[in-house]
Amino acid sequence: MILFIDTHAELITIALKNKDKLYIKTKESEYSHSVFTMPMIEEIFKENKLDVKDLNKIIVVNGPGSFTGIRIGLSIAKTMAYALKIDINTISSLTAYLVSNNTNEKRKAVIEDNKGFYISVFDENNNVLVPEYYSEEDNEDYPQVEEKLDVEKIIDYCSNMKSENPHFVKANYIKKIEVEK
Repeated sequence: MILFIDTHAELITIALKNKDKLYIKTKESEYSHSVFTMPMIEEIFKENKLDVKDLNKIIVVNGPGSFTGIRIGLSIAKTMAYALKIDINTISSLTAYLVSNNTNEKRKAVIEDNKGFYISVFDENNNVLVPEYYSEEDNEDYPQVEEKLDVEKIIDYCSNMKSENPHFVKANYIKKIEVEK
């Protein structure tokens, strides 16, 4: 069974894939990820009569996005993976958008913040054409995908990834924070 956690934006998405069934919970949360994320995870297990002990993998979105939201999702995912001794994989929000909007053409994902743009480009086969970067301008001339997630496609995309060590899972901060400058 696979647990998916996404807290990078205002919409929290929690999903469980158990064999051929996919259960999804979402909640709009403006600055309250810490209040809702763990209860949502508990609820999705309880509502579907599933046991956390049956988990064998966690997939977590590691950003870019809400600084605090990402840290909450990652902390929960890392703790659960370590405590349960199960696989963990990260996927960036840009990659998640690109995979979710697989249109069999070159395409870009863009997340705008108040000073610039996070950008990545995939080719028609879901291969990275332009690696993720941060810029003050969006100068990539490709069709832009919607900021929407298709959890089933994301889980499929991550299914053959090598597991990461939970201790080394980090947030995806494309631009340097002020302290690093």
